[in-house]
Amino acid sequence: MQRDTLIKGLLVLCVALPEGRSFAQGTTPQVQTQTPSEASVGYVPAGGYAYTDYDLQEAERRSRVVRNALIGTSAAFAVGAILGGAGASQCTSFVRSDGRNDWVCNNAGDVLVPLGGTFMALGAIGMLTTGIMLGVRNKHKREVERDMRRRYGSRFHWDEKSGRFVF
Repeated sequence: MQRDTLIKGLLVLCVALPEGRSFAQGTTPQVQTQTPSEASVGYVPAGGYAYTDYDLQEAERRSRVVRNALIGTSAAFAVGAILGGAGASQCTSFVRSDGRNDWVCNNAGDVLVPLGGTFMALGAIGMLTTGIMLGVRNKHKREVERDMRRRYGSRFHWDEKSGRFVF
């Protein structure tokens, strides 16, 4: 009876999972308060694709998300190093009768060393991948900015956010 209920629950979960929304990626609906002609100013680079202000904002948002992920994985690596160091301090080294060195740890060391090592390994992998992703996202953001600047140059205009003239 319990096995059948478990199988049915897993089946419902597998069917419903692709249909659900991912809340970790900021999928809340955005309400546009301006008409499309007011919201986006088109810039056409030599390649023919028109970059808009929305494209630049989206590139900045993507870069910010990956930067936050890099900070999070770096923090996980640091926590793993602290846990591993604390666990290693609870271990002692001794020489076996056959001449090999070995470690013996108390309960805290037996738990903290593998836990810290896992955090450090996953944090290092995360830092590597998000570092590469951040470089790619920043490159795309610079390309959008360059193409927009190339089309219109550095024109003198009033910036509403800062409340001053910008070149």
